[in-house]
Amino acid sequence: MTNSEDIKKSVLEKITRGEVHMRPRIYFIIKIISVIVVAALALFASALVVSFAFFSIHESGELFLLGFGARGLTTFLSLFPWGALIVAILLIVLLEWLLKHFRFTYRVPLLNMIFSGLFLVILIGLLITVTPFHAMLLDKADKGELPIVGELYESIHMPHEDQGEFRGVVMSMSSSTLTITHNDNDADADDGTRTVVVPANFDTSQVKVGDRVYVAGDMASGTVSAYGVQRF
Repeated sequence: MTNSEDIKKSVLEKITRGEVHMRPRIYFIIKIISVIVVAALALFASALVVSFAFFSIHESGELFLLGFGARGLTTFLSLFPWGALIVAILLIVLLEWLLKHFRFTYRVPLLNMIFSGLFLVILIGLLITVTPFHAMLLDKADKGELPIVGELYESIHMPHEDQGEFRGVVMSMSSSTLTITHNDNDADADDGTRTVVVPANFDTSQVKVGDRVYVAGDMASGTVSAYGVQRF
């Protein structure tokens, strides 16, 4: 008796003893469809989270920090939306776990699946970022018309002054200073006027009154000693 016949006989014996229960074809079809739907939702959700991280870094001006030297890099890493990245990774892990239910993935190395999933999520996230999707949600959040995730989008326009990040519109300027004002209409501590002492090598001709600028530096008594200034 061949090995396949032994297996067939063993299975039939287990069915006879009630150890294995026969399930209708529709059960397996529903199970496969459910796995596909959940996997697709996990993929889309993780791509949305990644695209939001990209969008918030760009829209907030924090991307400018990468051009402000080692100190700017340190500040960038401290402000990076690590929470969004962790959520995206957890969703990718869920996606890989779901894909393991498909027979064709059994022989695919786990690391290959993870890196493939990560690449696909980043690619879809970048594609979402170049659409007006997040910009429209941010506009609704600014108008108070976005429930649930509104505060998340509103936080994009909030400068982290305690971590040396400032934003505002140039009201006046001299050869070594800028006077900027910030108002995101929430009447909190980051609203107001700041005097910015620009870096020694900064060319003030790069900005003019009315420009919106991103500033990185240290503040004392309302005056910011900047190590980086960039016009939005």
